[in-house]
This record gives sequence, C-alpha cells and structure tokens, in this order.
Amino acid sequence: MRFWSGKLFLILFALLISGCSKLLFLSKTTLDLSLPTLNEVQVLPDVSSVAFEWKRSNDPNIKGYVVYRREVAGEEFEPIAVIENPLATHFYDTGLKPETIYSYQFAILGKDSTISKKSNIIRVKTSFIDPVEGLYASSDEPRLVKLIWSPHNNPSIAKYEIEKKEQGKWVKIGSIPNRLGVEYFDKDLLDGTTYEYRIVGISFQGDRSKYSQSKKATTKFPPPPLENIRATRDTPKVIVLNWSPSSKDDVVGYVVYASQEEKGKYRQVAEVKTTRYEFKTQEHGDSWFFKVVAVDKYGIQGTLNQVPVLGRSLPRPQTPKITKVFVKEEQGVIMWEASDTQNITKVYVFRKEGRIGTPLRFVLDGYQNQFVDKEMQSGIEYYYWVELVDGNGITSQASQEVGLKF
Repeated sequence: MRFWSGKLFLILFALLISGCSKLLFLSKTTLDLSLPTLNEVQVLPDVSSVAFEWKRSNDPNIKGYVVYRREVAGEEFEPIAVIENPLATHFYDTGLKPETIYSYQFAILGKDSTISKKSNIIRVKTSFIDPVEGLYASSDEPRLVKLIWSPHNNPSIAKYEIEKKEQGKWVKIGSIPNRLGVEYFDKDLLDGTTYEYRIVGISFQGDRSKYSQSKKATTKFPPPPLENIRATRDTPKVIVLNWSPSSKDDVVGYVVYASQEEKGKYRQVAEVKTTRYEFKTQEHGDSWFFKVVAVDKYGIQGTLNQVPVLGRSLPRPQTPKITKVFVKEEQGVIMWEASDTQNITKVYVFRKEGRIGTPLRFVLDGYQNQFVDKEMQSGIEYYYWVELVDGNGITSQASQEVGLKF
C-alpha cells in the first residue's frame, strides 16, 4: 500500500477543510431577495488569472460577497471564495488554464447569515502569451546546432525553455534566463543528423507562451568512404597503403586505423596529408588489417563502417630442413631441402666445433642443396645448421642443428 507524504496530506487536508468551511458557512445562510444583486462587474482576464472589479456599496446590510465558478457548461457552480469584507471591490482568481472559458457568478452576503440572489452569469476566456518568433537553427559548425530567435515583445517574459524532439516526443534540453537572451547552442550531436527544435517563453508568474514554430537543422555530413584502398604484401617489414583522393572538396587529410584481427578493435596509427602511408611491422610476415578515413577541415572523420583491407610484410624464406649428413673421404657432406627456392640468392652454412664452439659461416651463392666440409679433423665432433637468404636480404629461420665426426 502506498501512503501520501505528511506534507502532501496536510496540503490536501487544508484544501478540503477550506472548501468544506465555505460550504458549511453558506449552508447556514438563507436567501434574502431584498438584498441587491451584484450584476455590474468589470472583468480583466490574464493568461492564468482573472481580475474582477465592482463598485463599492454603502448599504449597511451588506457583510461581504461570495464568488462562484464553473469550467464546464452545464455543471453546477461551486463557491470558490467568501469575501467577508463589505468594503471589498476587487477579486482575482488564479491557477487557471490559458485560452479557457470560465463562468462566474457573484452573490452578496447580508448580515444575520443571509445571501442575495446570484448575479447574471459572467463568461470569461483567459488569454495567452504570443509565441516566440523568428526562430532560426544554424548548423554551420560540426556536431553543433545554434538556435537564435527574436526577443519576446512581452516584458513579463522571464526566461525561455528550449525543447528538442527525441523519438517523436518533445524534451526540454535547456533554458535561457532572460527575455533578451536569444541564443542557445546544442552541442555534441551526431554527424549528418537532422534535429528539430522549438522555444517557449515563461513569464515571471510561470505562465507559458505559445510555442514557436519548430525548426529543423541537419549537422554536417562526414566525408564519404574512400575508394581503391590497397595494402602491399611484398615489402620487408613494411606494409605500404595507397588510396584514391577523397571526392569531398574540403578534405584536409586522412587517418589510418589498424588491427591484427579483421573484426578486432582498430586503433589509430597515423594522420597523413597524402594518399600514401608506410606501416612498419615488427616482424617479417606480419599481417594487419587497415581502415582509412578522410578528415575534413572541421575535423569530421569519415565512418569506420567499411570492409578492411589486408596487408602483410614480406615473410621470411621457408626454413630449410637438413635431410642427410655423412662423411665421405674424410669430408663432411650436409644436404638439405626447401620447397620454395625461387627467390633465394644465398645459402649460409654454419659450423662449430663442439656444442659451445664459435660458429663459422660459409656462404654459397644462389640456391644449392648441399655443402661439403673439406676442413674436418679426425676425432672432433662438428655441428651444422643452414639458413636461406632471399633477394631482399631476408634470412630464413635456422634449420635444425646436426652433428658429425669421423
């Protein structure tokens, strides 16, 4: 079960007691047709209130006045005020709705708990505050809309509230605390997105003006996707990227993003002014995925929602495999094989005496698949391994190490 807060309960209780006290007071009165009827009442409507004025009566039998009101035609009039002062000539009703018709009647209270016949019905329509005019929405700057409007001509306006349509509903996004404050900036917006705004003036009494006409503004669009993005796969420890220039006139540069996973997180690796970038890798044969976007003079980047391009630095030659080792006529013979030898320009054969000896390197020009060691000595165990070198000077991983002696 939900309970009212103590403060809310006291407020409602006070209103109930106030209304009951009026009814209780009036229930003890009797109709006196000899009392005058208050028919000459002047009316001055406002936005959420109505003021009434009548002439002062010098009748010594008058004790005060009763005010009745109804909002819906056909309903009963309800007493809203009992004025126990015969000298009173004014009354104002507050908390009303703008542009709404209300009906009023007045009665005169006499002494000895008497009351006059009710006056003629007075129909009053509350007024309104004119709308804010001259609203203009500008999107000349990136991710920002500037709103300007004309100062309201009603000096009772204390501030403005700015509303923006979000998911089909108007939502307050800010306020300007002065009638002459006629500028508002909506920031951190999305690129290439249309927004709609309207303005309302608020009076010092809290009355709201009519809304301005709504205005739309579209933030700047990002540069379009780039075309012909290419990445090399044949350069040692470097991936070279190239792409076609952006078709957008105000592009001032490009941003390169990279990831080692196609659907991974891409990080920015470079900002360049030209349509070429060299990405250096740590190892031979490193594979990377790239996305490249244009950047315009406002700092707006193109979208990363694009298919990445794969680049790879040139891999090492295939690691050779030693297949045979033997001694023939006091000379060691080492033989090996490798599947791809087209670009091999050299073969390194390493030899050392014992496990901890200093390696000696022999260089064979072109690709060869065997080496004859003519400098072996009897009783010493030698260890051998082979590396291949391609035309770019990239060396393969070393083959397995093998031992030999006679």
